[in-house]
Amino acid sequence: MLHVLRRSQRRRKRAPYGRRLGIITADFSLYYKAHRLLSERGVLVYHGLPQDPIPPDVCVVITTEREANEVDHPVKVVVRDDAPLEKYIEMAIALLDSGGNPEHIVIGIDPGEYPGFVVLSNGRILNAKNLKRPEDVGSEVRFFLKKYSPKTCVIKIGNLGGIYLYRILRSLLGIDVKVEIVNEYSTSFKLRKTSDILAAIRIAMRQGREISIDEELNKMKIPEGVLRDIQRKSRLRSNGRVTISKELALRVALGEMSIEDAIEITLKKTLRNSSCMKTH
Repeated sequence: MLHVLRRSQRRRKRAPYGRRLGIITADFSLYYKAHRLLSERGVLVYHGLPQDPIPPDVCVVITTEREANEVDHPVKVVVRDDAPLEKYIEMAIALLDSGGNPEHIVIGIDPGEYPGFVVLSNGRILNAKNLKRPEDVGSEVRFFLKKYSPKTCVIKIGNLGGIYLYRILRSLLGIDVKVEIVNEYSTSFKLRKTSDILAAIRIAMRQGREISIDEELNKMKIPEGVLRDIQRKSRLRSNGRVTISKELALRVALGEMSIEDAIEITLKKTLRNSSCMKTH
């Protein structure tokens, strides 16, 4: 009896949340796993089905992608198969800590071939990942703006990205938020070999220089050395058969096509020219 009482007292001490987190799903496998992870963290949990009314003290809900449209709640964490469940649990807890949707978010980006991308609110990390391409930054920003609907958002980008920075800025065209360029040298010089995500966190936490994306893109030029390097890589990847043109190298640099596609176009053009010469 005393042993059971001590255990329950320990559990109460671990539950710092006065609000509940809802698991709204008919998927009982998801419910069981999510409930276990939340209970380990001392979070008060409510379980309901998508068609059930949700109590007012439930500030954040977790549900599945299939059921999301049926769940009537302003703050939803939709569980997908693209990441471990723990990631969504941490996101839901961060939202619960902030009382629901965060009012102010900062997005930090470490530019590179696979950009580091983090979303912070009040010093808490809501999301952190490496993206597959610089062009994905714009769609990720739009996703999180739609997800959290913050009152303010600042995007902070490191200044050492070169062509990758150019491609990231192009992806952000049309998004109406404040954008800053951060002096990345002292931020990520020691971290770059370790983690793009760590560098993105440091970038998000530093003061930057506010920019106009249009003006910044107009000032930026693709260095000749970048184009020559892409041409050199095309020779290597084609085993010396072709060197792509500077025009195609520029399109590769801007992310408009892959270097493999540029090589294929050049090979076809070379074959056509060769055939024409033989017929004449």
